[in-house]
Amino acid sequence: LAQYRSLEAFAMFASDLDAASRAQLTRGARLMELLKQPQYSPYPVEEQVVSIWAGTKGKLDKIPVADVLRFERELLDHVRRNTSILTDIASSGQLSDEVEAQLEKTVDDFVSTFLRSEGTELHTDSSIAGGGDVDVEQEQIVAKKKK
Repeated sequence: LAQYRSLEAFAMFASDLDAASRAQLTRGARLMELLKQPQYSPYPVEEQVVSIWAGTKGKLDKIPVADVLRFERELLDHVRRNTSILTDIASSGQLSDEVEAQLEKTVDDFVSTFLRSEGTELHTDSSIAGGGDVDVEQEQIVAKKKK
């Protein structure tokens, strides 16, 4: 992050940057977004490991900077619901090669789904109890006056 800050300061005065410097700036901006957490509600260490791993491995390079926090929130929700990655990291205190391989596949699949979602929430009807096409009936509430 120190390199990012230094390059960011340099970029203010430089008119043209090479592709590598631009890529480093955009990745640094994404990492800065990833490090933002809700006040008084820090993420558990295992969730931070997943987020920072995804950012430093370049998995967020195609995600618009403005969508990074939403991406992180939805990725962590997906990992919590569908894998044992977080419990594996929490119990061992390490990111083993096996867990990292599972994490890489999970994140890659999620990134492609996220990019196809065109800015909509990624929770599908199948994640709701009953799944699939669900008919929702509406009821009308009628207030009656007391006699």
